[in-house]
Amino acid sequence: MRIPVITGPTAAGKTAVVLGLAERYNIEIISADAYQVYKYMDIGTAKADSEELKKAPHHLIDIYTPDKTYSAGVFFEQAQKCIRDILGRGNIPVVAGGTGMYVETLQKGIFAGPDRDENIRRDIEDQMEQKGAEALYEELAGIDPVFAEKIKPADRARIMRGLELNRQLKMNVGDAQAEFHRNPDYDYAIFVLTEEREKIYNRINRRVDLMINSGWEKEVQKLLEMGYSEKLDSFKAIGYRDIAGCIRDKVSVDTVSEKIKTRTRNFAKRQLTWFRHMSEIKYVDLSDANELKRLDKFFFT
Repeated sequence: MRIPVITGPTAAGKTAVVLGLAERYNIEIISADAYQVYKYMDIGTAKADSEELKKAPHHLIDIYTPDKTYSAGVFFEQAQKCIRDILGRGNIPVVAGGTGMYVETLQKGIFAGPDRDENIRRDIEDQMEQKGAEALYEELAGIDPVFAEKIKPADRARIMRGLELNRQLKMNVGDAQAEFHRNPDYDYAIFVLTEEREKIYNRINRRVDLMINSGWEKEVQKLLEMGYSEKLDSFKAIGYRDIAGCIRDKVSVDTVSEKIKTRTRNFAKRQLTWFRHMSEIKYVDLSDANELKRLDKFFFT
C-alpha cells in the first residue's frame, strides 16, 4: 500500500484532520515535525495535548531531550521502522507534520554515507568563524563548482557540508550522493492541506496569542533552568529564542508576540514554496467538503 502523508503549512489544520481520520480508521500517527521530537517543548511546538494523544497512538514525539540534534536522516530511519511496526500490527500508518524536508526525504530517500568525522567538522566550523562564508564558498567553488553553483554564497550550512564531504570522502557532492543514496522502502500518497492564506494567517495569530496565554514563557523559563541553552538547535523552533531573550532582558513577552507572529506567517509561506517544488503531491482544500472526501476515499479503497 501507499503510506498516507498529511502535511501542509503550520496552522493549516493537520491535527484536526488526522484525528478525524482516527475516529474512523485504525491508524497510528507518525510525527513529521522537526521540533515535536523534543521533550519539555510542548506549547511552542503545538504538540497534541493529552486528550488528543489518547485518540490514536503517536510516534516520534517526545523522544529526545533538547540538547540532542535531530535530522532528516534520523527521521527517515525512524519513520520507516515505525511504518514497518505499525503495518505488522495490522494498523494504518499515517505520517503527519509540516517539516517539508522530512516529507520529501521519505519520498525520495536519503544520503546514507559514512558517519560524520567530527574532527573534520570542527575544523570547518572554526574556519567558517575565522574566514567567513564568502571565503569558504570560494574554496568550495574551486573544488566542486557544480554544487557551488546550486547554492547561495551565504548558505553556511551547505557550504560546510560540501567541504566536509570533499575532505572526508575525497568526492564532490554529486558523486557522493550517487554513491551513497538510499531509496525509500515504501511509496507514499502525499496530501498537502491548503486553505485561503488569510484564514491560515489569522489562525497563526490566534495560535501565538493562545500559546503565550497558556504559559509559553514558563515553558522556556523551565528549559533554561534545566540547563538547556538557547544556542541549542532545538531553540531554533520559532519563538523560543525570542522568549528566552525576554527572560534574559527582563521584558514582557508581549514585546515579541508580533515578531513571532510575523516569523510564523513567513515560515508558512516557505512551507508552501517547498511543497510547490515537490512532485506527486495532492492538494486538499479544506474549505471544500468534497476535497476532504478524497482522503476518506483513499483510506476506504
